[in-house]
Amino acid sequence: MRRAARTFAFILLAPIVPAALYLAVAAIASRTPVNDDWREPDGGITIYVQTNGVHTGVVVPAKAAGVDWSNRIHPGDAPGWSTTPRWLAFGWGDRDFYLNTPTWAEFSLLRGFKAVTGQGSTLVHVDLLEDVRPGEMVRPLQLTPEQYRRLSAFIDATFADRREVIHGYGQNDVFYAARGHYSAFRTCNAWTNEALRATGVRTALWSPFDDGVMRWASQPVR
Repeated sequence: MRRAARTFAFILLAPIVPAALYLAVAAIASRTPVNDDWREPDGGITIYVQTNGVHTGVVVPAKAAGVDWSNRIHPGDAPGWSTTPRWLAFGWGDRDFYLNTPTWAEFSLLRGFKAVTGQGSTLVHVDLLEDVRPGEMVRPLQLTPEQYRRLSAFIDATFADRREVIHGYGQNDVFYAARGHYSAFRTCNAWTNEALRATGVRTALWSPFDDGVMRWASQPVR
């Protein structure tokens, strides 16, 4: 009986221990800064880091510092887009999850499991925006032109070599085939954090959750 009880306890605890370790590492890494000497310039190019409470992304101007996104994102790719918008919001994530979970009502454990275990391909999601309103969920950052070009290069390198365009959830968003695999260790939020880290912005060492990304976006160091 004692051996059976130990076996049963092990079965119950086996999935809890790695999950607890994952959350502990995420909590520490998301509070550990990189690019700690970064200082936000007084002027330059404004970008935004945004979240919907779960998923983060980066909002950039359609044209700035010699970067013209119309070379990558063509007018007409989204049904409601016939002219160049002022802003583009970029996110990255698992292809199957993106396309089949437009709202949390469509969420399934199987789809979530496949995403976090890195079994599928990925997409870049782009929202076409005419205006951006800063707030708790949308926070501005100032970049130098060189920093902005580094950010743009990171985003551009995420697109797959093969150009595939997929209609989004509405008239003003669109998906593109992307490189890389989504997993529990490289989530949509980790991708946003990587983009900021590559830019040179003060951000987290690693952040699989949105709060670790937004924590640093809300506190630029001057």
